Amino acid sequence: MALRTSIWVAVVSSSTRRVLLARRAPTTRNAGQWNFFGGGLNPGERPFRTALRELQEEAGIVATKDDLIELGNAATYSKKNILYGLRVDDEFAPVLNGESTHWEWVAVSGLERRGDLHLPTSLLLGSLSAWLVRFPKFTESLQIEDEVEEYLESRALPILDLSP
Repeated sequence: MALRTSIWVAVVSSSTRRVLLARRAPTTRNAGQWNFFGGGLNPGERPFRTALRELQEEAGIVATKDDLIELGNAATYSKKNILYGLRVDDEFAPVLNGESTHWEWVAVSGLERRGDLHLPTSLLLGSLSAWLVRFPKFTESLQIEDEVEEYLESRALPILDLSP
C-alpha cells in the first residue's frame, strides 16, 4: 500500500532567522500541536502546487513556484512528508483560515526540545536546519552556525561541508 503524501512549507524570515509555525485549532486533527503550513497532496496535483495552495489557504501567503525550495522529506508510519522552504524578508502576521488558532515566529534552534510539535514538523527539522546552514544570509553569526551544527549532531544527521 502506497503512503499518502503531505506537503509542508517552512516560512523563514531572512531578517530574524526565525520560522513561522501555526498552532492547530481544537476542532482539527492534531489539535493544539504546532506545525509548518501544509496539507495533503490531492490526486493529480504536483507537490509544489500543493505547497502554494496550502500557504494561501492556511496563512494568506501568496508565493510562486520559483519562491519555493524543496528541502527534504521524512516518512511517518502513515505518510510521506515533503518539506519546502520559503524565504521572506521580514516577519509578518499571517491571515489564518481557522485550521490554526495561533501563529508564532520561533528560532529554529531548540525546536526539537518542544513537546508540542506535530510529528512531521519534528521529523523535518533536520532538513530545515541543513538548508539554513547553506545560506550565509541565515548564518552570518557564528553563534547561529554553532547552534545549527549542534542540533544536527544531536540528531545524528550528516553535516554538509559546502565550502568552496
